[in-house]
Amino acid sequence: MSDNLPEVQAAIEAAMARLDAGLGMAMNLISLQLQRDAVANASEARHSPKEPRYPTKGPNRVTGNLVNNIRPVLAIRKGFGTYQGGVESGAVYSRQLEEGGGKWKQGVKYPYLLPARDQLLLSGRVNQILTTSILSALRG
Repeated sequence: MSDNLPEVQAAIEAAMARLDAGLGMAMNLISLQLQRDAVANASEARHSPKEPRYPTKGPNRVTGNLVNNIRPVLAIRKGFGTYQGGVESGAVYSRQLEEGGGKWKQGVKYPYLLPARDQLLLSGRVNQILTTSILSALRG
């Protein structure tokens, strides 16, 4: 009787490596989708600064600085199957828009990131991306 333990261990390690790579790809796809949704949320309003703001339509968009600075943070591996990713904005005032404060009136805020995250989770797209990426990676 032959011992095939080395071959079994090698196959398991290869499957683990494919799974790990698939999870990294999934995190990148989730970050890209989150970016697209956040940009869409921040792009809803497009009117001149002289026109009144509409509370459900977001902030005035004149230069496009906020939208142009919303970028995905691609996957950073933290350990086996553990990745961190997301979205960031380089616009100085992006946090004030999201959470209120700064030069805006008390209580005025235009969230665009948190609603994008919540919609991504509630829609089931995260599960779809994970499932597709994992299955694709395991098939090789």
